[in-house]
Amino acid sequence: MKKIKFLDGFVLVLIVIYFIQFMANFYLVVYPPDFMNFPKGHELHFVFGYYTQFVSLAFSVISFTGLFFVKSGLGEIIRSGFFNSKSATKFKTAGKLFLVSGFLNMVFNMVLLLRSEEILFLGETGQSSLLVIIGFSLYIISDILENGNLLKQENDLTI
Repeated sequence: MKKIKFLDGFVLVLIVIYFIQFMANFYLVVYPPDFMNFPKGHELHFVFGYYTQFVSLAFSVISFTGLFFVKSGLGEIIRSGFFNSKSATKFKTAGKLFLVSGFLNMVFNMVLLLRSEEILFLGETGQSSLLVIIGFSLYIISDILENGNLLKQENDLTI
């Protein structure tokens, strides 16, 4: 249980870091520094124009929401034990959110890679792939928790 509590604390730290990142990005959008004041037609060169900066923010919000579900699922494990249906449902939701975020981010980075011909976006695609793998892993963990919960209920009935 110590490892689960440590993981719960680690996820809380990740949530705080994400929140700080959101606040910093919001500040830069509202009050851009002098070196970020580009000419008016500069946004036309981006894939979605001015709104390209908000597309990546949307993917981060989806991942941020997934972290909240992971935190909530870990809290359920700490309160109710390993095998319960609430934590399985929350991990399954978090897995779906991470899958969607990772896949959409990967597609977006591929579009940016093809459009800009920058090699930098290959690293971003690797990060998106890792997020997809984490999403699949959470989905598998939720199935294990559901099966364990079912076995626990059957065992309690036989006793």
